[in-house]
Amino acid sequence: MKQSRGHGIHSPFAYDLITNVLRSPYSYYAFQDIERVLTDSGLDAGVISGFNHLSYRLVHHFNAKTILEINSGKGVNTLFLTAPSRDTRCTCVEEDVGAVAIAKRLQEKLGMRSEIIPVLPAGEEKCYDAIFVNLDDKNQITIDTLMEHSHDNSFWVFYPLNCSSGKQYWHNIVKDERARITFDTRNCGIVFLRFSQHKLNYFV
Repeated sequence: MKQSRGHGIHSPFAYDLITNVLRSPYSYYAFQDIERVLTDSGLDAGVISGFNHLSYRLVHHFNAKTILEINSGKGVNTLFLTAPSRDTRCTCVEEDVGAVAIAKRLQEKLGMRSEIIPVLPAGEEKCYDAIFVNLDDKNQITIDTLMEHSHDNSFWVFYPLNCSSGKQYWHNIVKDERARITFDTRNCGIVFLRFSQHKLNYFV
């Protein structure tokens, strides 16, 4: 509980992330714009969650310009990932044709454009500033694959951790020495590589 408010955190990086991003009370105009687009498109704006707001804050705070989103679904979270900057480019991996059609329609309404592909090409080692993974039981991306698409300052975000295999998947991530700094928010896991840093795990 103390860590969740930043108390007892000696790392300036971790303290800044917890107090100014994870526990930020501030909203953004983009949140209202996305809610309006969902409503105008006949979708329930109630699907917007705190995780979507956190996604925006993370991309905004770390100025991530290239993003990989695995299992992007109907693209609701994609809207939050690309909203901080017109320069942000998001590659979405989603095989459900119906979900992809909805995602493209939502992006058009907000004047955004993301590349949507059915599978992550084998052997492609393009590096991204951030990788967001919507965990499911069918298509779990390996840690080695995540590393192939990352650089030293990349960060990873996993959600939800409370799915049937999410907890074990996250446990394996936290144990891996390559995941240097991890933040566990109970239902969301955030990883920073930063290979020169000591390995630490925070419960927030």
